[in-house]
Amino acid sequence: MPPVTKNLIIINVLFFLGGVVATRYGIDLSSYLGLHFFMASDFNPAQLISYMFMHGGFTHLFFNMFAVWMLDAYWNRSGDRKNFFFIILPAVLVLVLFRNWCSTFNMLCNCRLMIKLIWAKV
Repeated sequence: MPPVTKNLIIINVLFFLGGVVATRYGIDLSSYLGLHFFMASDFNPAQLISYMFMHGGFTHLFFNMFAVWMLDAYWNRSGDRKNFFFIILPAVLVLVLFRNWCSTFNMLCNCRLMIKLIWAKV
């Protein structure tokens, strides 16, 4: 396994185990390091990077790391090993933008629905 893939998997497992240990001490790492909506008071720009390493549970971690391993296997066959991390990083950042866009769209739709419900009762 190439060093980039191995290091990504190790970092993700360490963040997961750190979250488990921190939870036992009453600290919720996902509230600090997980991604929040960009207009929320909890949002911090560092979450754009730390979000990559936070997972919701063991199965989430396992299947994400399995996908990283599979993508690495494909990447090794294509012969361009050096740029593996530089493909994952922009992909995650695009995912962050998409997730925030969906949250904004969902928020706007909920606001419209609430306005319709309020006007229906008046």
